[in-house]
Amino acid sequence: MPVIEIDSARVDYAARSGLPLPSGGGEARSLLFLHGGFGSSSQLWTSTMAALPPQYHAYAVNNFVRSDPPPLGYNVTEFARRAGGFIRALDLRRPVLAGHSMGGVVCLLTALMYPERVGGLVLVCTGASMRDHELGRQLLAEMKASTAPEQTIRSVSTHWFHCPPPPGFFDEYVALAIQAPWRALIDVQESLLATDLEDRLGEIEVPTLVVYGGHDRGRGPHNAETLLRGIHGSRAAPMPASGHSPMLETPDAFNAALHQFLETDVGSLEDTR
Repeated sequence: MPVIEIDSARVDYAARSGLPLPSGGGEARSLLFLHGGFGSSSQLWTSTMAALPPQYHAYAVNNFVRSDPPPLGYNVTEFARRAGGFIRALDLRRPVLAGHSMGGVVCLLTALMYPERVGGLVLVCTGASMRDHELGRQLLAEMKASTAPEQTIRSVSTHWFHCPPPPGFFDEYVALAIQAPWRALIDVQESLLATDLEDRLGEIEVPTLVVYGGHDRGRGPHNAETLLRGIHGSRAAPMPASGHSPMLETPDAFNAALHQFLETDVGSLEDTR
């Protein structure tokens, strides 16, 4: 996988090259995918990136595995600073940011910190705050008390699926996740619990797609409702058969919603610029 240096730290990422737009249409467009917490990685987005329309470049940063720690430690604000630095370092022209769970919070922060660098948001099973989020606090307590990280990761990760993920995915996910620094996972979860962006959602002015699973135990429909109320013009993409990971549980429905958003909401806006 390619590596780039951002703020003196080596950052590993996955990439997929897009094709030029049809004659006269300019350069290919870009998406930056951001994974969730608990040791997640770019692996989460492999099939989504492969299924994108051909005119899209796609990138997926690894924040926990194969990358150096951010300069000021593992927290969602530092991940947002890294995302902004990644966009600048690769000279991406206002990419769409797509983030799952923790990655969705990083998307929100990046859009607030660097509004001139972001062209759209895809917020997947995430929320603007963790007010009254008992499961999040419970999982943090389990991690702090754990003496068996692999067993804990397996236990925590069972909360993310209502439908079975693709064959082999879960074991591969765990094998990657346990390579992450254990303290980093705890620190990021603490930063998530401390982050509350509900009162700042009105500052976001880019096309936004809010994806949520009907059986999501991590970030349920009420979190999506808060995002939809707060971000003017945002569009809902409910995944009624899915849990916390619709890109893996119901990929056809997820990809259809994503591609339509890219074509109608983001594409039409870019055509007017």
